[in-house]
Amino acid sequence: MEMRKDKTLLLLSSIGAAAFVFMNLVAYKPNRISQGIKYSSFQFFGSFGIIILILWTGLIALSFYNKKNKNMLIFIVTSFLIVAIFFLLQLRTGAYTEGESSARITLSSGFFVQIFSIYMIFSTYTQKIKNFKFIKWIGFIAIFAALSYLMITGAFDDLSIIKEYNIKKTQFIDNLRIHALLTFGSVISGAIIAIPLGFLAYSKKKLEGKIMIPLSIIETIPSLSLFGILLVPLSGLGRLPFFNALGVSGIGWAPAYVALTLYTLLPIGRNTLTGFYSVDRNIIEAAKGMGMSKSQILKKIELPLAFPVIFTGIRIAFIQTIGGAVLAGLVGGGGMGTFVFLGLGEASPDLILLGVLPIVFFTVVLDYILRAFEKTMRGVIYD
Repeated sequence: MEMRKDKTLLLLSSIGAAAFVFMNLVAYKPNRISQGIKYSSFQFFGSFGIIILILWTGLIALSFYNKKNKNMLIFIVTSFLIVAIFFLLQLRTGAYTEGESSARITLSSGFFVQIFSIYMIFSTYTQKIKNFKFIKWIGFIAIFAALSYLMITGAFDDLSIIKEYNIKKTQFIDNLRIHALLTFGSVISGAIIAIPLGFLAYSKKKLEGKIMIPLSIIETIPSLSLFGILLVPLSGLGRLPFFNALGVSGIGWAPAYVALTLYTLLPIGRNTLTGFYSVDRNIIEAAKGMGMSKSQILKKIELPLAFPVIFTGIRIAFIQTIGGAVLAGLVGGGGMGTFVFLGLGEASPDLILLGVLPIVFFTVVLDYILRAFEKTMRGVIYD
């Protein structure tokens, strides 16, 4: 009998194993500006690397395993792999930097490829163990507890990205707050504008093209060009006392906020239009037959049934805006883009990562939360 293989798991685990064997895991730098010495996973971990290799090999073997408990075993092995990589990383980092205050360990491509492969495996197969919730929560808690303990105890303090964070901690927190305010403020403002526009395009068929085409055009304008377009009107607006008191000018938070808000209009507006169109016309006709007015049909039928699709547009806008807010750093608007462009200017990969990694983390977390809320909402409305 032909053995069936899980191609997704085989591909992802093979990529992770290949990154472990063939790619550089870290670079040792005696100081911030030095090029450093690169080490593969085996060179850096030494004999402990056998543990990681066995776990990657185990995942490859599981791609040929077809029993009912396969997904649970994948979850367990992947959880051990996450903890093992980070535990061994902190263990060996201390051995390389001991007694040298300026020395640091910089993470290289081999580390990030392995983490990406682990994330893809983890996110794919965690969804398939719904019948093993107890084991799933134990795995989550164990991973969170282990990583939290290592962070709190300062086990990663010799990693270059942590050193950069400790140096710029106050600036990091301020820019993270600004990034969050720009993201949430832009999406909320965009929703306030785009949802009525989407409904207007739905209720007035003649206006659909006149509303949606301009929103589509805005989406195609490059960010830097849009900042240039906004420079003159916002500079003029900033001369007025009220707007001057708010700090509105051609540079700073104002052009970033306006540009990000404009970019949210299409996904929210388009999904609003699609949401209302998706409401079954038979339900509306039945409501009319029962004597309900247009406003009652809108409030009690159309809007509740269309809202899950509208919320999908809001979720897309959130994910899009978290990444787009990086460009606020180009016009002095703050946010995590400050570190990205500062790192590019100083040729410092660690500063770039200090700006990028929180964005990736919060994008994944926010997307998971919003998807879960969206799924719950659909269940409540349609069941």
